[in-house]
Amino acid sequence: MAPHYEYHGDRLIRDGATAIFIVLITLLGAVMMTVTSSPLVKGASFMWLPAALQLIAGVWLGPVRGFVAGAIGAQAAGVIAYGGWAPPDWIMNFLAGGLANSMLPGLMFRWLGIDPRLGNQPDALWRAGLILLVVTVVVLAVAVIQFIYGQQLGLSGTYGYGLPIIVILAVPFFWKTMNLNVRQFLLGIVVAVVACFISAAIGTWGAVVGGQTWQAAIIGTGIGWFFGDTVSAVLGLYILAQFTERAQKAGVAPIVAP
Repeated sequence: MAPHYEYHGDRLIRDGATAIFIVLITLLGAVMMTVTSSPLVKGASFMWLPAALQLIAGVWLGPVRGFVAGAIGAQAAGVIAYGGWAPPDWIMNFLAGGLANSMLPGLMFRWLGIDPRLGNQPDALWRAGLILLVVTVVVLAVAVIQFIYGQQLGLSGTYGYGLPIIVILAVPFFWKTMNLNVRQFLLGIVVAVVACFISAAIGTWGAVVGGQTWQAAIIGTGIGWFFGDTVSAVLGLYILAQFTERAQKAGVAPIVAP
């Protein structure tokens, strides 16, 4: 029998958490769209840190609330960053952010029976927060350096996206106190990759609706979108491992019962 997800606490707690996620995704998304936006499609970010929050929202709050948080947050971020009200913006922000980045991880975690804690016993709050902050800054710095100086460093094109992926996947080897269940973590990676691939496909479609050819949209938007989202989604897995237990006690995240 597949594990059962159940919540402790009133649903109003999760409604409030949904509103908080919307605000966080909006603010962080607007910054990311401005700082790391694709030169071909305004707002298509090569480094989409909100993908971490969108994945967490889908897993903790469930597919429906996750969709609401991911979709509204991404769309609002686009409006703030570049006035994104056109049909392509709704496809690339509202649809991709809500359906692929948030709702799909929420569904897949439940289908695959993944415990959001990923088998980990969390570190002290200050330690977990500090390490995650350092990891985020390092990954973001690597991505921005590649984005700005990629050609000079010989890391232009698809190869440049390998550095942030290597950095984010190397985290468990250096974070010795984070003991992830290998099977649970690998399943989480599968969820992240599938969700980000579909998000990138939707984003590519949005670029085509905006007037690009499929070839230009895939090369100019889709590839970077996929890698940028994937790096951020994996970061979201580490956040799940460290903070799900606390979120469960607050009534925000589900408890997985056999």
